[in-house]
Order: sequence, then C-alpha cells, then structure tokens
Amino acid sequence: MLALKGHRLAIVMAAADTLPVEKRPVFLDRVAARLRLHGFRFADADLDDAVRQALQGLIQGTAA
Repeated sequence: MLALKGHRLAIVMAAADTLPVEKRPVFLDRVAARLRLHGFRFADADLDDAVRQALQGLIQGTAA
C-alpha cells in the first residue's frame, strides 16, 4: 500500500482531476506502481516523473 500526504497527495489528486472519472483508477495504479520501484523513499522528482508518465497514455486516449 502506498500512502501520500501533504503536497505529494495534492500533486497526484490535481493530476487525477484532469482525467475522466473512469480513467482515474488506472492513473492511480500506474503512479503507485512506478513509485513502488523506488521503495518507501522517493524524491519529489520521482513523484513528478511517475505522474507525468502515468498521464501520457491516458491523456492521449482522452483526446481521441
């Protein structure tokens, strides 16, 4: 289980809000999977990369 709080949670939730409701669980799963690669300690840059990469296919799929 991955738990975020503070500004990190705000970053993820703001990104999730840009997606249709049905795509949000996929986005959150992708972010969590990428962060698990770093273990329990990850930098803000790692979170930013995980969010950006998780959004890539989902945003392209929304525009189509």
